[in-house]
Amino acid sequence: MDCVRQARRLVEQHGRLGAIERAGEDRRLIELAAAFGADESFEANYLYSGFCLAALPHSRQPDEAVWRVENGRVVLLVEPGRRTLPGQPIEYVGVPYGATARILLLYLQDRAVKSGSRHIEFGPSLYSWFQSVNRKTGGSTYKRVRDQAERIGLCRFSFHAESDGLRTFRSSQFVEQGVLFLDARAAREVRQRALFDEGVVLSEAFFKALTEHAVPVEERAIRTISESSVAIDIYCWLAYRLHSLKRPIDVSWAALRTQFGHGYGRMVDFRRAFLRDWLPAALTVYPEAAERGIEVIETGLRLRQVRPPIMIRAIK
Repeated sequence: MDCVRQARRLVEQHGRLGAIERAGEDRRLIELAAAFGADESFEANYLYSGFCLAALPHSRQPDEAVWRVENGRVVLLVEPGRRTLPGQPIEYVGVPYGATARILLLYLQDRAVKSGSRHIEFGPSLYSWFQSVNRKTGGSTYKRVRDQAERIGLCRFSFHAESDGLRTFRSSQFVEQGVLFLDARAAREVRQRALFDEGVVLSEAFFKALTEHAVPVEERAIRTISESSVAIDIYCWLAYRLHSLKRPIDVSWAALRTQFGHGYGRMVDFRRAFLRDWLPAALTVYPEAAERGIEVIETGLRLRQVRPPIMIRAIK
C-alpha cells in the first residue's frame, strides 16, 4: 500500500522525528514503522495455523455465548468453560478475547514448540514476555492476564470444514490442567515459599496439532502492533497465507468482513476501518507484503506470493 511504503521511506530517509515533521497530523504509521525498524531482535514465534485463519473475538462477549467465526470453508467455534467450587454455583467464564488473549496464546504456543513440551510455566518469564511487547506489568496486568488465562484454560474449541462431499472437524481444549493464583500478592508469597509456580499443561490433541502445523511469525512485528487485536489477526493471516500461494487470488470484501469485521453491520464502515487502520498497521510490520503481496482492488484484496515474514531453520 502506498501509505505504508511512504511511511517507511520517510523514516529511512529522515529518521523518526524528521518523518513525523513531514507526515503532518497522521503520524500513526510513522511511529509503527520507526518502532519496527529500530527493533533488532529477529526472533521467530510460533502459533497454530488454525488461528491464522479463524481467530478469537476482539471484545468481550456475554459469558455464556459461543464464539463463531468463518473463513471460507473453515468455521471456528469456541465454547466458554464453566467453573465452580464446593458450596458455590456453577458459572460460565466466557471465551478469551482481545489482544491480551492473543499474546498469551502466542506465549503458550511458542514455548511449547521451542521446548517440545506440553508443560508451560508462567512465573517471571510470562510477565517478562508481556513487558517485552510494550505492556506494563503490575497488579492490573496480572489481573488481566489471569482472567484471560482462565478463559483459555477452561474453553473448548473446534474447527469445522466441508470439502469434496466430506465434513471434517477437530475438537479439543487448549489446556488440560493448570494452576492460577488468585492475585499478584498470593503469587509472590507462594513463589517465595518455593511451593510451586503458576502454569498449564496443554492438551495432547492441541499440542499435536500445534507441532504439526506451527506457523512462524516475527516477534518484533507482534510487539509493534500489540495494541490492536485486529492488526495482529491480519498479520498472522498474511504470514500464513501469502508464502503458500501458487498464483494470485482475490479475496472479497464480504469474506474479509466475515473474518475480521465482527460488529460491523455496514460494509462501508468496515472497509473504512480495514483500509485506514488495520491493514496498514499489519503491512507496516510485513514490508515484503506491503511491497508486492497485497493489492487493494474494487472487490476486495488481491494476494500474491511473497516470502514469509521471517525465515527459520527446521525445529526438531
